[in-house]
Amino acid sequence: MSFTRIIVLLVLLIQSCFNIAFGQEKKIAKQEIEKLSDESVKLMREGHHEKSLTLSRITLNYALTAKDTILIAKSYNTIAANFDELTEPDKALFYYNKGLIYAEKTTNGELKNWLYNNLGNIYCFNKKEYEKGISYYKKSLYYSTKIKDSVQIAFTKLNIAWAYFDIGVYNDGYPY
Repeated sequence: MSFTRIIVLLVLLIQSCFNIAFGQEKKIAKQEIEKLSDESVKLMREGHHEKSLTLSRITLNYALTAKDTILIAKSYNTIAANFDELTEPDKALFYYNKGLIYAEKTTNGELKNWLYNNLGNIYCFNKKEYEKGISYYKKSLYYSTKIKDSVQIAFTKLNIAWAYFDIGVYNDGYPY
């Protein structure tokens, strides 16, 4: 065999290896990832937590591949909410914190509001660590005020008051 034939053969082999290695990644549009995310939330709200968890993890993988921090944080939030509904607060706490890491990299106040509020719920209602929960609620209140979500503001203030009342610090709870 001539030298050029060997080189051509090697180039073709190397190229086919790269096509196999990189051709396996399935790209998906952001809109499709958002649809998957919405569907996983819908399943969770309907009480289909196992299906929602499965779809949320698929969504998370696509969001990580797309490097979309908002979708990553939303996926972690949905996974955590499922674990919260399944009364597994330690797993929920882990995923809420993962979601918060990504949410903090964005300017999405609504997402930060959700995650801080959810963390406050875990600490106050599940772990009975009221001071920590109240601090998360106050961060949630900051973001709900920033995005001017009056319903969320009222809800978060109620949570703060409730937490203060649970620990008997009524004077701190009354303003909320």
